[in-house]
Amino acid sequence: MMGVKKAFLAGMKGHAKDTQVFAIYKNSAPTSPMKARFAAFKAFGKLVSQKNGGQGNVNVKYGWYSGSKEEISQIISHGFGRCNGQSHGVGVYLSPTSFLLDRLESSRADENDLRHILLCKVIMGKTEVIPAGSKQRYPSSGEFDSGVDNLEAPRRLVFWTAFMNSHILPDYILSFKAPSTTTLLINRMNEIRNLGFVRVSALHLTMVKFLGPAKGALISRLYDDFVKRKVTRVQLFQIVRRITGDDQLLIEIFKSSTNKRVGRAPRKTCAVQAAAELRRR
Repeated sequence: MMGVKKAFLAGMKGHAKDTQVFAIYKNSAPTSPMKARFAAFKAFGKLVSQKNGGQGNVNVKYGWYSGSKEEISQIISHGFGRCNGQSHGVGVYLSPTSFLLDRLESSRADENDLRHILLCKVIMGKTEVIPAGSKQRYPSSGEFDSGVDNLEAPRRLVFWTAFMNSHILPDYILSFKAPSTTTLLINRMNEIRNLGFVRVSALHLTMVKFLGPAKGALISRLYDDFVKRKVTRVQLFQIVRRITGDDQLLIEIFKSSTNKRVGRAPRKTCAVQAAAELRRR
């Protein structure tokens, strides 16, 4: 248990001193359905190992999954029932242990102001890279068992719906209190600000490319409203976050837009102004 707490607080990074862990529960198997899920995880691990040469290439890792108290309870009782991400394919997303904060932003406080997160064992097997904006829903071939956004330093562990209850096994449930999502958002926007100057016009073009035709059309209409001064930079950034639905994808879009020479004279990035506005609240 202490090892789990230590890993959690290490993942909180600069927020660790303001975080309190109230409870850590080991997910045991007292009921028949839970015993079946444990057995299935073990069986699929053997299958993946055999498929990948029988040399123990199961590639089991740990990952974080956050949600509301009700969702976490449903997962423990019945298993995963929905996808929670679509920036790099449509599936169930977990974050590696060192990128806890990426998942934390989607957690929700309960009636006691506690938030809850799962530490899961996952069968990665042989992974494939899923590019940003992909709508992939299945492995590209039988060779692969899971997806990642980056092979060298993944921030997303992606599991297709067909594998979500065979390749993911909740191991621990943590209940904790931590800084608000607004504070975490400010840190996210500071990360964006540190990427350098971004013209709003360049950001618009990159977002259309990343997000595809449907969301790109929404972004284009929003950009027109911004040019006509119908929305502020702060409003623009807030709406863009809702459209992308994934802060890390938004950071990647900003990276691709940094210092592109499009449009008129330099303006402040909308993220910088939005961060300043949130600090004043």
